[in-house]
Amino acid sequence: MTAKPGRSGDRPPPAGPLVLSRQSYDELFEVAAALLTLVRRAVLALAPTWPERLCALGADPADHLPPSGLETTETDCCTLLAGADFVADGTGPRLVGLDTGTVLGSTGEIAALSSAGQEKLPERLFGYDPRAALADALADLCARRGLPRSLALIGPGFHPDDVHDLRQRCFTADLLDPGRLPGALGRPGGLRYALGLLSGARQTGGTDLAPLRDAQRAGLLLLPPLSSSLLADKRALALVSEGLPWMTRGERALVERRLPWTRITLAGRTSWHGTEQELPGLLLTQRERFVLKRAVAGAGPVVVGHGTDERTWAAAVRRAFAQGDSVVQEYVRPAPSPSPLALRALLFAGRPGGAVLAR
Repeated sequence: MTAKPGRSGDRPPPAGPLVLSRQSYDELFEVAAALLTLVRRAVLALAPTWPERLCALGADPADHLPPSGLETTETDCCTLLAGADFVADGTGPRLVGLDTGTVLGSTGEIAALSSAGQEKLPERLFGYDPRAALADALADLCARRGLPRSLALIGPGFHPDDVHDLRQRCFTADLLDPGRLPGALGRPGGLRYALGLLSGARQTGGTDLAPLRDAQRAGLLLLPPLSSSLLADKRALALVSEGLPWMTRGERALVERRLPWTRITLAGRTSWHGTEQELPGLLLTQRERFVLKRAVAGAGPVVVGHGTDERTWAAAVRRAFAQGDSVVQEYVRPAPSPSPLALRALLFAGRPGGAVLAR
């Protein structure tokens, strides 16, 4: 695989291709798919409906777009688009976060996954075409639900090349500004588009939400669905890390091996490497072992214990436990490498779609 070209403000790209063995590269997608399946099952088991699941997870409704009310559709499509963030330590890839709500940018942008250097080292580079994986996932969804292959690409992250590529793959596709919704869809019962593909982050309130909800009411299937952001809430990852009664021995072993120890910042006792510990006290006495993260991506800074003085760390711990809106995760020390191996593996309905440098 190769790295994505750098842009202004991004981490500088490595001097040459990042090279992984075929086995290591394929493991990224196998681990991502398996842990995503566990997170989905954990969230679905919380309660019968998506609004109830949000409350059961302890999430603030203000941090998540409200579900459409189409329970079956939301459940069917909540993991259609997914990004899995990995850091490679001495034991292999460790999954440190999932994104099922805002993973999709321009497919043209992520198509650089397998370009530079392929002709020089074809036997050592293994990539997937994200455009093909996305198109196949959408085609399967349309076939399964009896929908025409027609979609609107909604938001600023798309490019005319994305439209061209989908049309080449037998889709009717157009770029659409969110402000034109729902009028640009046509009349209910005879919509121009069956699917609406969203790019970039979606606000949880204000004027940005109303056109999307109106488009849903008109019959447009939005992807990712609004419920998908709940799977990206890091509290869901903490449930899997802690272990659930229905998990098999193999699933528990996978979690132990590939998911860093993660807990919701709620006071109480927890298991820690074979011991029982009071969670707040553990974080204060073992500062360099942990990272504090807000449960909702982008809601606040990541606080790294070993890069923070004791006073700042203690204040961050107090805030996290007072608010209950964060998780603590064991710090994953990257393996020595010429280039930092922090990668995002992309999955489209479980299909590998390549990997990009994580930011």
